[in-house]
Amino acid sequence: MIGETLAVCAALAYGLAGVLIVRGKATARGDNGAFLSVVMTAVMSGLLWLGWGTVAVGDVVTAEGLRAVGIFALAGVLANVFGRQSMYRATEMIGAVRAGLLRRLTPLFVVPCAFVILGDIPDPVTLLGGGIVLTGVLIYMRMPKRMAPSAPGAGLGLALGVLSAVAYALAYTFRGLGLDIAPDAALGTCIGALVGGVWILVRAVGGKGVGHGWRHITADRSPHHLQAALALTAGQLLQFFALKHATVLSVSVLGTLEVLFSALFVWLITRSEPIAITRLLVASVMAMAGTALLVL
Repeated sequence: MIGETLAVCAALAYGLAGVLIVRGKATARGDNGAFLSVVMTAVMSGLLWLGWGTVAVGDVVTAEGLRAVGIFALAGVLANVFGRQSMYRATEMIGAVRAGLLRRLTPLFVVPCAFVILGDIPDPVTLLGGGIVLTGVLIYMRMPKRMAPSAPGAGLGLALGVLSAVAYALAYTFRGLGLDIAPDAALGTCIGALVGGVWILVRAVGGKGVGHGWRHITADRSPHHLQAALALTAGQLLQFFALKHATVLSVSVLGTLEVLFSALFVWLITRSEPIAITRLLVASVMAMAGTALLVL
């Protein structure tokens, strides 16, 4: 039960992170701590690799190791630049619960990504699972108008939430390809976060100038921003350890609890968004069932 417990803790951390992102937006002067979260992920996963990694430093500088590094770097840009940045903006615009539910689409998007990149042909059970997940998400997204977000950016927030799920799906596909060569998730996560962080830094400095760009990505270091970054990093690392003690199926299904934890934290902490609890429970159960079929 150790793996399953860690998977639940990871879902709880991810659920809390979404609420903290929304809370941090009120005092944000720059990117709301998104860059901070990438740096923290790089540091923590790097320490994890150095302490408990299964791939030695010498193996990284071989031809095959460098190939894996390149794949991890590409996955890092997809996950930390497009995936995480879009997730931050979507969470700010449509709330932690709806953004978290859109991330449940990630396993669904992995199916076409794996087909195009890896040549994996989905079977009927996989297609059924994807259909169930999509139906569950649509059930909640089609809430009554009185409960739907009325902010002008709601439509853009939904689009960014879907973009985040697509980016994470591509990142997971490439990360899986890299792990076939260098089977160390901590190493892959560290390389991805480092490359993603450098990409964000260069883009900010190049687009806004050195001074303004640096301030934009480093200004937000309040307790809420630090807590959000820590929660995201904790979720990722707990999920890593969970996969060492439990099956991918168990960890994936329990990961869908993130949405329910987000709803709980919204109710306890912020009351920042309306929650249709019955629809959410139905959508969560369908996400669990569909995810189980997707990863079987």
